[in-house]
Amino acid sequence: MRKRFSTEKTEWSKTREYKYQQDCEDIVFKFNDELLIQEDKIHLNRNDGQTVTIKPLNHKTFWYETWLKIKDIYDI
Repeated sequence: MRKRFSTEKTEWSKTREYKYQQDCEDIVFKFNDELLIQEDKIHLNRNDGQTVTIKPLNHKTFWYETWLKIKDIYDI
């Protein structure tokens, strides 16, 4: 098996996931709601008393999947 020499793709993926995390936090903050992160789940506590649990399927795309769900919840 050949050894991988380029780490560009992994670094780009980490940067992209970090960007999705920041976007999620910004959206939730804009609506004055709370985003709680536990192991492999996200709990979204809304001001109206509703709690939404988001459980992404793939660990590598954790924040991307969360971002998609949050966009659906807030109709963005």
